[in-house]
Amino acid sequence: MPGAKELIEYSKKCSLLYVEDDERLRTDTLRLLDMFFNNIEVATNGKEGLDVFQPRQFDIVISDLFMPIIDGAELSRRIKHIDPNQMIIILSAHDEYEFTEKLKKTGVSDFIFKPLDLQKFIDVLFPICKNIADNKL
Repeated sequence: MPGAKELIEYSKKCSLLYVEDDERLRTDTLRLLDMFFNNIEVATNGKEGLDVFQPRQFDIVISDLFMPIIDGAELSRRIKHIDPNQMIIILSAHDEYEFTEKLKKTGVSDFIFKPLDLQKFIDVLFPICKNIADNKL
């Protein structure tokens, strides 16, 4: 099972777009993300996230699910239309099978359920970051 050190080895080489509308949660999660990623852009809703994504693509997009203007599901659908290979991880407090299955059909790479569990976070991000870093070599 990979740990924080193993994730950092690969994640520092990846660019990340983080989209979250809740200010407190965004601040707390950003503190965690800063431990693992050097290159992070932040957006406060799905529309802003799409605006940040379009001129410059990222290795990974991590997005909240329920947000104003454009939610995480619609953001994922639009990003996948731009780049079908984009790695997208959805953060959600809702662990509903039907909902996650629907999102998987849009091409979402994985889900991390709130509240964030550090080991689950590492388990989801490690193979994604390792694959991205290996492909950049």
